[in-house]
Order: sequence, then C-alpha cells, then structure tokens
Amino acid sequence: MAVASAPTIIEHDGIKYRVRVSVGTTASTNPKDMHILNVNDISNPFLIDTDEFAGHVAFMIRGQDQIYGYEAGQKQDGLKPVPDSKWFENAAAAGRGENINCLQIVGRFKREWTGDQVVFATVFEKPLKLPPFTPVALRFIKAIYTGLQVDVCCPQPYFIGQLLNSTDTIRATRASETPLLNDEKHKDKAIPEWPSYNGEIIVEDTSLVIPAEEVKKRPKLSTNAATRRHHFSKTKHYSKHRYLTDHVYGFELFNPFLDCAKFSVKLAGFNIDLFKYFNGQPLTYSIRTQDASVTFLTFVIDLVPVEELTSV
Repeated sequence: MAVASAPTIIEHDGIKYRVRVSVGTTASTNPKDMHILNVNDISNPFLIDTDEFAGHVAFMIRGQDQIYGYEAGQKQDGLKPVPDSKWFENAAAAGRGENINCLQIVGRFKREWTGDQVVFATVFEKPLKLPPFTPVALRFIKAIYTGLQVDVCCPQPYFIGQLLNSTDTIRATRASETPLLNDEKHKDKAIPEWPSYNGEIIVEDTSLVIPAEEVKKRPKLSTNAATRRHHFSKTKHYSKHRYLTDHVYGFELFNPFLDCAKFSVKLAGFNIDLFKYFNGQPLTYSIRTQDASVTFLTFVIDLVPVEELTSV
C-alpha cells in the first residue's frame, strides 16, 4: 500500500502559513467585503449577481490539499476539504499541459462595454522587493501576454491588460442559446448556468467576438487562444469590440508556473518565494474598467497563519 507523503510546510519567520482565496464584487479587498472560496469545489461555484455582472466563478489550485494546515484551515473557514479538481486532468487530456491553477468565470455583463474599457489587473498597494532576475521574468510574462502594461518599479506596481488579450480561454455564446438558471429565485435574472460541475474545460470560441470577415481570412482567430491574444494586443482590434448584454462569456486563466498552493512561482527551474518579494502583500486579480470606476470581480490570494486543529 502506498504511503501518503508528508504535507509541504510553508513557513516564514517561524510561522506556518496556508493559502486562502477570496472573491468580491467591489474594488475593496477588506475581508468583510470578500467571500472565502472553497478552492477546487467546482460543483459549488460562487454565484454573482450584481448591477454589473451575473454568473459564476470557481478557482482551482493543484496540490492545495497537500499543504500543511489545509484541513485545519478548511475547518477554520467553515469549508469542507476538497481534492484536486478534475479540471486539471481534463485540461491535460485536451493538450493544455500540466497546469497548477485555474480561474474560471462564466457570466454576462449587464451593461455594454468596449473592448478597451474592460481590463484584467493586478495592482499592489506598496512597492515590491524586486529580485535581480526581474527583467528576465517580465520578458517571459510579456511574451505570453502580449499588450500587457507593466510597471513593477513604481510605488504601486501593476500588471494591466485588456481582458481580451489577458485570458487563456474565451468563449462567447448568445444568452438565448445558453442554459440559464431556472429556479424560483433566479429564473427572471438571465443568469447563465454553471457549465463545469465535473471539471469541464471551457473551449475557445470567439466567433461572436471577432468580426466574421477577420475569421474568414484567419480561421484560427476564433479557436486558437495565442492567435486571439496576439490579435487583441493591437488597439485597432480590441477597441472595436463590444461586450454585449445578450452574450454569455466564459473566461479561463491558467498556467503551469504560478504555484498558488505554495505562494511561489516556478520559473526556469527555480521556485521563487512570492512572500519574500511581495513585501507582505497578497496577490490580487481584478476584472474592472480601465479607469477603475467599475469593478466586476476581485480575487485575493493570500497567506494566512495556520491554526492547529486542537485550537480551532
């Protein structure tokens, strides 16, 4: 019989930590404005219904249940333990490689927006403690996410890109052709059903996003994420797009190098400890407008001290 491996300990200055992921629908990252997500619990996605956006979100992290303090943390947060999502197996089978995290979002905007208005942003409140290999890491990131606006040396460092060229998957369907929640509470709100209860991946399809004449000239534009990202790295393309209220959008962000479970980055054979360089700050994702006047979703990935089961 196989012997279970010992859990990985994340420790800084004598304190053991675990990762907590939270979601909110405003710009605030204050815990009172956030909802703690049960990572990998794809059968129970978080429902969103605000004045700006309606849909579901789920966050997956490979190996989170192998971190010391996971069980205690789940009990502390009032959540059940959940193993790795089947999404990772399904993504690998689809040729996406060995990813270690994934954010899935499925929903519709309640107002029409242009492609240049809606961005995916990571913004820090304090300066970062930059390692010497920062330029190499930035070249690597910008090679994947073309069009990314980056300044890691300013007082409030940021990574900002149009949502159209920042996500790893986009799928757009007409709301009239998409299953909607039909229970008594939600049947009149046109909230899309969650499509990934069993870890299903979202399949790229931007035929409703990219003009038909463009797709006719370059068929890969509607099915290939890298081609789509490059296309929308140009202002002349993303500024023409309109996020329509009668379209349902599926977005995925995933990669094989951000190890959220260990709060580190795997890069060029090295594990880079984010706690050391983030200056005590969490990692935040937000989908918002370029001018930050409207926030659709905010995600916070943070290290919190482990509380032993005996004291929970």
